[in-house]
Amino acid sequence: MASSAIAGALLNATFDERGLASLVLLATASVLNVEGDAFALSLNGTSTILSSSLPVPTRTFDAHGQPTYRYSAAGDLTVHVAYSVTDAFVSKQLTVSSARHAHNVTNVTLFAGARLLLDGAAPAESVVARSPAGLKDFALFARWSTTGALITARNPFLTATPHGGGGVTLSYEPMMPVAPAAPFSADRAHIGLHLLTQRKMAPPAQPLDEAEHAAMQRCVRAAIAAPQRASSVKINVGWCENDFQIDISTAAGRAEYKRIIDRAASLGIESILFAPRNSDVSSIGNGTDAWGWEQVLWFGMGERLRMGLWAPGDPLPASLTEMLDYFRLRGVRPVAYVYPILAFLAGTLPGGASPPWVVHGTYSSSDLATKRLGLGPMRSDLASPALQQWLPKTMRRFADQTGAGGFSFDYTYFEQGSPGGRPWRSQYAQWSGWRAILAALQQPKACAGRQCVVDNRQANHAWGPWMWAEGGTYAEPLQSDEQPGSWMFYEADLKTDRLSANRQRETAWSYRVQSFAPAEVVPGFALHQTDRDVSPAQKNVTAGPGCPRGGGTGRCAELSRRRDFDLLGYRYSLLSAVGTGGANLVLNMLPARDEGEFAAFPAEDVAFFRQWLEWTDRSRDLVASTRVLPSTSRPAAGSLDGVSLLRQDGSCTGAIFAFSPTATPLNLSLALDASLGCSPPHPSSGVPRLLLLRQIGSSDRSEPAGGWARQLLRAGDALALTVPPTTALALELEPFDGASLVAPLVLGAAAGAASLSADGALSLTRVVGEQGAAAELTVLLPPHGPGAVSRATLNGKVVRFDALPPLDGRPPAVRIRGAWAGERFGRAHEIVAAGGFSGGRWTGTFSVPAAVLEQLAARNRSYDLSYDLDPNSNDEANVPWLAPGRLLIWAKYQPLLNDSFNAAGSIDGTPLLMRKAYNTIAPSRARFIGHWADVTRLIKPGVQQTLALQLPPGLKPQGVRFESVESPPGRVYDSKC
Repeated sequence: MASSAIAGALLNATFDERGLASLVLLATASVLNVEGDAFALSLNGTSTILSSSLPVPTRTFDAHGQPTYRYSAAGDLTVHVAYSVTDAFVSKQLTVSSARHAHNVTNVTLFAGARLLLDGAAPAESVVARSPAGLKDFALFARWSTTGALITARNPFLTATPHGGGGVTLSYEPMMPVAPAAPFSADRAHIGLHLLTQRKMAPPAQPLDEAEHAAMQRCVRAAIAAPQRASSVKINVGWCENDFQIDISTAAGRAEYKRIIDRAASLGIESILFAPRNSDVSSIGNGTDAWGWEQVLWFGMGERLRMGLWAPGDPLPASLTEMLDYFRLRGVRPVAYVYPILAFLAGTLPGGASPPWVVHGTYSSSDLATKRLGLGPMRSDLASPALQQWLPKTMRRFADQTGAGGFSFDYTYFEQGSPGGRPWRSQYAQWSGWRAILAALQQPKACAGRQCVVDNRQANHAWGPWMWAEGGTYAEPLQSDEQPGSWMFYEADLKTDRLSANRQRETAWSYRVQSFAPAEVVPGFALHQTDRDVSPAQKNVTAGPGCPRGGGTGRCAELSRRRDFDLLGYRYSLLSAVGTGGANLVLNMLPARDEGEFAAFPAEDVAFFRQWLEWTDRSRDLVASTRVLPSTSRPAAGSLDGVSLLRQDGSCTGAIFAFSPTATPLNLSLALDASLGCSPPHPSSGVPRLLLLRQIGSSDRSEPAGGWARQLLRAGDALALTVPPTTALALELEPFDGASLVAPLVLGAAAGAASLSADGALSLTRVVGEQGAAAELTVLLPPHGPGAVSRATLNGKVVRFDALPPLDGRPPAVRIRGAWAGERFGRAHEIVAAGGFSGGRWTGTFSVPAAVLEQLAARNRSYDLSYDLDPNSNDEANVPWLAPGRLLIWAKYQPLLNDSFNAAGSIDGTPLLMRKAYNTIAPSRARFIGHWADVTRLIKPGVQQTLALQLPPGLKPQGVRFESVESPPGRVYDSKC
């Protein structure tokens, strides 16, 4: 049989009489010979079929020249092996058919000992990338001196084994049936070539070459099933506002939920995960899930759907119809919460029979799961072909009737066996079945004529990149439940949104680096889920109609935490989500349920929110290119982290986001070279000679909203800047052409206006910096103006300057050196201990500038919200991220401390109420942050005062600092030569 060849954009492939024979990497003309491209099948756990032992197959070609081989195996089996060539990979897929008998496919070996030889040589080494979540292998990478090969298949249950002399085996154990009229299709395998960069991923990532990581990520990206979206996903998760506490059967409940919809619409959020209670149609007493949430599923219709009492197309209650109409009015789409393994329609068929997907499970022995039908724990089998047809069809009909914009899935357990231990379905079979169900929702108009949002929770983070690419919109946002009590922070902070942002970036890093997730499926979790547990101030709440279990459960309307918005932390969190997960913005605790928070939310914050949500839409090409900065690693305590979002044309233009999670300033140094994807400047390539670095966003509320120009750089330079404590910065690199300047451009500070008169008078107005900080400003001059600057004024004050001649493409400029007037008192300002300190009694002196108290007063005016600050009244006084107009001090420890220690303190002899901070509202020892106090009333502006603390003995804090202060702006500039 003659060989055939197929050309791709990056490689060519040749095929012989039994399969793939070679790959040619076009960039270098290197040839990878694939000797013995064979497969193997194990059936029923006993017999094995090896393709190399079968007769030579027949071969056919499709319209594009892609070959398919047909093997006839012993007995009644036929195996088709289809190949396809894309830009960078060759794909291989097996389909097994049986004419007469049913078989269990217990093992599939996609590459059975194939030998890989590059230009005649075996690889120098091979590395297997494994799942970080405890499953199996993701891929095998074979390496030669400058070239690498990737071998993978589309599931996380692989066993990838390198053998001596270049041999490779890739297999998995599906434990799935093949029967007449029911063929078995194996997951598609891929093999490709790439040039190595000789740059390794930074620990704790697996020790892969950057090109190996990029190749696998590119392979996953090519598998994304959903159509490319024109804009980012923007979804509010209602349960993060505890929306399950809202009963929409009541007029008050509907009015409260409408505020959430109104707030979402005002911020540009397009979807809400809508899961309130509705006593008109559901009750916690009818639930069969072990978690107790079935009453809120399917917009409250889930219990009746499971029991066969309602189906999509049947009438909806008036209370739900009113809410769905309001969603349409406000242009926001509701997303339904669904548990896919509940026993849908169990016992509803004639004679009390159940559909074929209902089985006895092992996931719970709870009374909730057993008392309903008296048959023991029951569930739906995700591997059931019948369920794979019924469930997505039912969801699409549900969306058509209700206008649902998508579905959020939880409670998606995969089980290995029945109560007796018999493996009735493998974990892979359930994983594969669930992927098939989700893939059915990926059609362009599957949700009421529009693309679905498919939100996955629970164990989704462990299911690997192929599930995220082929079966969902994005991966599980925090790799855990979002409740603050469910995950641990690595760096203490009094602002809960900053803690959740740090967790979010850690999650995004894990998906992107350890699990090869492309930017299109990485989630950006912003803000936080409010605590649903009961605090001491709520313990005396008794049972009532809306609270059937009484105080102590935390899941009742009476125990609701409506007011919990973190005004000073949310900007950091939003920029974190935009920068590291901007394709999928999962937005949480909004200022909406509480009428005071809803009314008081400042217009400037609405604008900030909308600005960044809209930025993700305008910058889709940048979001898709998101990479971890080469100089940073996994987000961690005391370490700066960040991402680049640069265009893929080598121009070094785009965006950079940098984050300091700690209470001290951190320095960023970043080479604008090949490690960042930057090419050397060249006129023919369009790579600019000069780049302007602009700051386009900051989490610091005192920063100018419009951003400002920082510095001028050349490709190859090192970008160097300092990120202030607990701050997120968004930066932009854009091409700079000095010849196009029409007005002076200020570098180093935000300037409202700059002008240069005909007689050389340079005027800079509304220039703002940080009070008390040294600053060097450079002013670039337009080419068509006076030959020199004769005098300069800054904010109306004459300043000294130095003239700078044109240099290497940079236009003429002047340099102004000096400092912003006033005392510096920035974010996380530290009170330094007097003398040595190793635990016990601590003392230090401080002076708070009047500008700080003025800032707090202005914040209280702009965010006009009255808090109850009596620590014995309710929780507001004891939650450090609420009442943001307070000046706080806190003792920060690293490593983290437990809450068994107490602290005491005083200012100038007046005792302080030292409180314990947690990342939960209900105290949780495992989520202890540190000791803090509200010192607002004790501060004397401009006066030196003494703070005395009694801290845990033998333990030295990382610092005692002020909190809730943002760097006061400086507007008076003192220049010097």
